[in-house]
Amino acid sequence: MLPEPPESSYRSALRPPRRSEAVGSVRQDTTTRGRPFTARDGRPLILRAIRPDDVDALRRAFSRMTPEQVRMRVFHALNELPEPIARYMCNVDPEKTAAFVVTDADGGEIRAEARVHFDPVSATAEFGIAVDPAFIGQGLGLALMLELVEASRARGMIGMWGDVLVENTPMLALTDRLAFVRSTTPGDPGVLRLTLDL
Repeated sequence: MLPEPPESSYRSALRPPRRSEAVGSVRQDTTTRGRPFTARDGRPLILRAIRPDDVDALRRAFSRMTPEQVRMRVFHALNELPEPIARYMCNVDPEKTAAFVVTDADGGEIRAEARVHFDPVSATAEFGIAVDPAFIGQGLGLALMLELVEASRARGMIGMWGDVLVENTPMLALTDRLAFVRSTTPGDPGVLRLTLDL
């Protein structure tokens, strides 16, 4: 069993923002060139913002997901990620969305992808995460979720939320660690609403 990362590695991301952290600020190390990230088994990776030239790599990453993973991410069956949708996902409007990927050290393959969609009316952000089956349990989901928390704070959001299938135990375990609150979804007992106060 792999050792758990120290709580200090993620607790700081859940603290209230300091006064010096202006709303709208962007973490330049992640958005411009990316930053080194090491999987729990020692594999070197890069965590960075998604880019317009990631379309083909994103489609390949989607093709490596199991049918069950796809269903847990998009709530229905989907055999492949259509090119127009992949292009849309890689060309984000920073006013509405923040999206990040974890890639191999050479940048060739995407091993995980995560995004938040900002709602300026409710000042909350909806999240979604997908991890390559070969990299589950390697800390990629945690690293990406912390990036989403920071991006949401930088946009002035007061909360994050996501709907998760009750059988999606890896996501439920991750959000439990980060103090997300679970609630039932009216009319759909198979879905839980997870919320985090920022």
